[in-house]
Amino acid sequence: METFFTHATIWKNPLASLTFFAFAMSFVSLWLRKTAWLWGSFLAISTILAFQAGIVTAVGLVPILLVMICHFLMKKEIKRWGRLFLFAFVSILSLGLAFHLFPGFHNWQIASNLAISPQAYPYNLWFNFDKPFIGIFALAWTIPLIQSKVQFQRVLRLTIPLSILGIALMMLISLKIGMVKWDPKIPTILFVWLIDNLIFVAIPEEAFFRGFFQKEVKQWLGQGKLASVGAVLGTSIFFTLLHVKWVPSIPFLCLVFVAGLIYGTIYEVTKSIESSIFCHFALNAVHLLLFTYPALSRL
Repeated sequence: METFFTHATIWKNPLASLTFFAFAMSFVSLWLRKTAWLWGSFLAISTILAFQAGIVTAVGLVPILLVMICHFLMKKEIKRWGRLFLFAFVSILSLGLAFHLFPGFHNWQIASNLAISPQAYPYNLWFNFDKPFIGIFALAWTIPLIQSKVQFQRVLRLTIPLSILGIALMMLISLKIGMVKWDPKIPTILFVWLIDNLIFVAIPEEAFFRGFFQKEVKQWLGQGKLASVGAVLGTSIFFTLLHVKWVPSIPFLCLVFVAGLIYGTIYEVTKSIESSIFCHFALNAVHLLLFTYPALSRL
């Protein structure tokens, strides 16, 4: 089986590196100063560089612009059925971006067919330009972010113990059903993986699934505990669909569903998108560093 990964891969394509650095800064800037001129400037620079690097073409801009327009419209008070249409349209477009179904994108493969763990599925690492757009506009326009030290401390007090419990539950179930084994390691891709998984996976996925999808579903179901439960369940099912192509395993997808329940519950309890992002990223990191990654291939 052919494999490749070297850290020099990043430096051999400076335009692509700068593209994703600017994209990453667009996300990071939202927590520094949430103004359109800042995050929008980084996003515009990233898009221009992506054109130059051949990562995106004009055709690829169409779904991005449509998602942007829909999220911008959803900032405003829109009548019930009009909002439902926008919600459904954004959800369909976002799945297309997440599954790389739209033409015009040539995402950057960093590593191919890596054997990170013994008897595990081969792992491919990509910097995707299309998928992060499922979350960037929701974060910029409709999802509240932590704004003060007091709010941060309150959220942290809830997030850390809930995340520890959630991660422990996930890994115990994974070991019990034989999806993974104990496999502590420091992979050669660790540094690049951490950046990619936080900025281009955990943040946009949580922004879309919890900050956008789950919130909208709950608004439709109404207030109260039943609405919260229904929103978490529905979003977790939708979240599981995103992972169908990652590992073709029913036990793995069941665990993704459980993870979705954990992220959704943490978001409901804390009312903070930062909490579900933290738990999502921490679980992925623990999985990579301490257990079979991504999963035992016999599954």
